[in-house]
Amino acid sequence: MKRKPRKDGHNTTTIAVIVAAMVAFCAIQGAEIIYDNMRIPGVPGAHDIPLWRVHMISACAGSITFVLTLFFLESLGKKSRASALRSIFPWIPLVALTAIAAVVHIPLLLVVLLGALYCPWAYARTHAAR
Repeated sequence: MKRKPRKDGHNTTTIAVIVAAMVAFCAIQGAEIIYDNMRIPGVPGAHDIPLWRVHMISACAGSITFVLTLFFLESLGKKSRASALRSIFPWIPLVALTAIAAVVHIPLLLVVLLGALYCPWAYARTHAAR
């Protein structure tokens, strides 16, 4: 008798997004700590970078880390790279927003507001990607 493959209706996307968000938060904090350690007196060039750019570079590093972590977790959970790519596509504009904000001075409050408005939609699209 053949055994039917069991369909597991459990979607692990929520857990993957939460774990990826925690890893991204650690990446942001790590980037900020690295910059703070570079500001030691006597280190040339550390004071030339404006603080808004430092924070946006940290946010960009965090968003890139989020997308990469989500890709790896989704590819492990779904056993499909194509499905994992469909899961991360909605998050690419967030990476682009933080990258543009690191180059061009966009106020931090505006970046946070746009990100907060965009994230629920991206999460819904990620959760729907199968």
